[in-house]
Amino acid sequence: MPLAMAGFTLGIRPVASLRPHEDIIARHVDQLASEMKRDRMQRDPVIIDGESAAVLDGMHRLAAFQKLKIENAVCCSVDYSSPAVKLGRWARVYKLRAGDSLKGALEAKGGMQRVPLAEAFSALDRREVAVAALTGDAAFVSGGRMTHEELVATMLSFDRLAEQSGWERSFVPEDEVDVPLQQQGKFVVLSRRITKEDVVTAARTGKLFPCKTSMHLIDPRPVAVNYPLAELNRATTAQLKARLGDGEGKVLPPGTLYGGRRYKERLLMLDQR
Repeated sequence: MPLAMAGFTLGIRPVASLRPHEDIIARHVDQLASEMKRDRMQRDPVIIDGESAAVLDGMHRLAAFQKLKIENAVCCSVDYSSPAVKLGRWARVYKLRAGDSLKGALEAKGGMQRVPLAEAFSALDRREVAVAALTGDAAFVSGGRMTHEELVATMLSFDRLAEQSGWERSFVPEDEVDVPLQQQGKFVVLSRRITKEDVVTAARTGKLFPCKTSMHLIDPRPVAVNYPLAELNRATTAQLKARLGDGEGKVLPPGTLYGGRRYKERLLMLDQR
């Protein structure tokens, strides 16, 4: 299946021209940079909106390139308006310590109103509230409509509260939040539904979302370009095309385990060597 059939384009882009829309997790950048140095290659492309250069997938790869002083990256440009690119959310999951009370913590934090769980999900989807803390039988929502800056501050306040309280933090896709909600001692924080315009605006202005807020599903998702790091600083798009041909790759089905992660969309393996 050629990339062109999906409306995607591979190319070499200067790292400095790419615009992240989310913050990163520093330890993930360090780990990824170490793996890249060990493997001596860029395994997967950075996926960007072709018009704005907003990074849709690959924020940590971009930061790893900067850490390693690599000036170019293999990128896959997509038409962000295409239905082949879907935008969802990650949910933050916090595991309380034994004896900790979420209700007490939220009351001490202030600014949250208790509502039924179904009402919270509906208000988030209608963008009537910015952030909700969800439990198995109730929810606490932020009051009124928040600006982008207020939304970011509220989400980061939960991260700080978790760090101060010794709570574990993890992430799940929004359609899997029912699993942690059914588990004792866990609660979920979810942002209002975000739009593609929100993502592009964050990238253009540099007012980033917190790490792991947006989740992009790209079908088919291009992976496995396997481009040598030693060649990237002087690489050209013509050389990339000579290496990978016309982007004809092997398509793997949804649910494939690749690089330690199971993907919901199809994968397009570009380097067949």
